[in-house]
Amino acid sequence: MTVKTTDASPEVYPPIPPYKGRWHPPASLLDVHNHMWIDTDVWALPSEIQYGLYPQPTRGPGARRQLPGPLASGLLGHRSRRPTVSGPLLAARRLLLLSSRRMAPRFYYRKMELGKMPPCTLITAQALPKGRWINNYNGTRPLGDIIQRDLVTAADERYRTIRHPSVQWLEGHSAGGYGAWNLGLKYPEVFGGALSTLAGSFRTKLADEGREVTYDTYNGSQAFFTANHTLILLEQQLEHVKRGKTQLRLLIGGDDVRSREAHEHMWETLTAWGVDFGKAIVPGAPYTAEDVLGGLNDEGLQFWWDAQAKMVE
Repeated sequence: MTVKTTDASPEVYPPIPPYKGRWHPPASLLDVHNHMWIDTDVWALPSEIQYGLYPQPTRGPGARRQLPGPLASGLLGHRSRRPTVSGPLLAARRLLLLSSRRMAPRFYYRKMELGKMPPCTLITAQALPKGRWINNYNGTRPLGDIIQRDLVTAADERYRTIRHPSVQWLEGHSAGGYGAWNLGLKYPEVFGGALSTLAGSFRTKLADEGREVTYDTYNGSQAFFTANHTLILLEQQLEHVKRGKTQLRLLIGGDDVRSREAHEHMWETLTAWGVDFGKAIVPGAPYTAEDVLGGLNDEGLQFWWDAQAKMVE
């Protein structure tokens, strides 16, 4: 299964921002945020996106507060305030977006309003800035367990859902793309519906990933990094995946030179293993999520309809 790309429509909502001139937080601010379990950047969210805290018993009793502190909770869940497509299964399908909290929710809700996207509840879960969406080497940052236990439980209690892995879909950008496939392959009994990446981090050498953004997770251990690599997890779940239980997709921008080699290795390996997957190289798109997703636009939505067709109600 291959997703074909066409020239992007100029009518993308929200509009794709200019690639250059972006603001990046200074290293000192990023380091402070890296130890906060509450995302303090909620002021920058669009007005139609709401957020709230949820309990994280995985981190211990009382891990829930509104302000950063010793017992602060985090990994905020976001959901649009605006009504979208109505129907008995509106909240049954759940698409969890990793590190794509601004453009992707608004993009997908707009597509649902237009009837181009299966109706579902969108939740964006934030990891720590230097987290990788998995349990770290010594268990002090159990991000994988928090998402697959605490966040899923909170969503089941808050929204109307069907509690079956086929209705749990994951998509992420960069480290979030790595996390989406990692979570889906490590916990197929929870996230078994669809796994999608936008310029996911799939390098095989830890040294190529950069020490600053990986040390808290891997502690410099290539062995731990390899044990949690997507291809290792995929090989362990190969028969399950080949039976067609999970939709798989890898998207990348045509101008994204930093991710191209790793993605080509992924595509070649999946093909050699006989795994059915979708892929797209979006012409003219750089590394950023909005350019990949917005550049693909409507051409990528069939992936979610295919996932819905496999859904168990």
